[in-house]
Amino acid sequence: MLHSEIATLPNFFQEINFVTRSSPEIYPFNLLTIQFQYTPETLQRAHELHYKKFIPLQGRLLLYLGLLSAWAGVLLLLVKGGGNNLWFSLPLILYGIIAVISHIRLTRTIGKRAYKKLSDYHDPMTMEIGEENVSLIIGDHRNVIPWSDFKKALITEEMVLLYPNEKIFFIFPEKNFAGEEYSSFCELVKTKVEKVY
Repeated sequence: MLHSEIATLPNFFQEINFVTRSSPEIYPFNLLTIQFQYTPETLQRAHELHYKKFIPLQGRLLLYLGLLSAWAGVLLLLVKGGGNNLWFSLPLILYGIIAVISHIRLTRTIGKRAYKKLSDYHDPMTMEIGEENVSLIIGDHRNVIPWSDFKKALITEEMVLLYPNEKIFFIFPEKNFAGEEYSSFCELVKTKVEKVY
């Protein structure tokens, strides 16, 4: 597994691009061989969906603290006026502004930072999806993940996120499926994963 430079980020990300098929059937899958690679845009959107669904407060904590600090500083300035009170109100306002700007910057660049962290994994990799497991193939190494290891899944109109634990997920973007494949894949996920959101 890969370790993220940001503690709150999921540690492992896969962007799936369906390019080859070993079975003509759409559902159920006997075996589907696919290739994928990371892009900052897909990582960005996956993180947004992840935080919005599972940890909305943590994802916006810095923003809320910044707004609260700035509002407290403004109120202190209005109620107590200038003079010596500026030494109390201005730092609160300044901290609030810095916190809000930091939040905006961090949330808008999360995909780029995750992509940069995964610099050794920019080349396409191969994944095989079968009825019993999902296999990730990188060079000569094969990691087999039974469907039972996926604890939960998030299905949206844009992508599917499969979670072997709370901070690791695999990404399957809808845009990389042809025809009705995405809908069929979503149905497969619903039959294989216990918790689907």
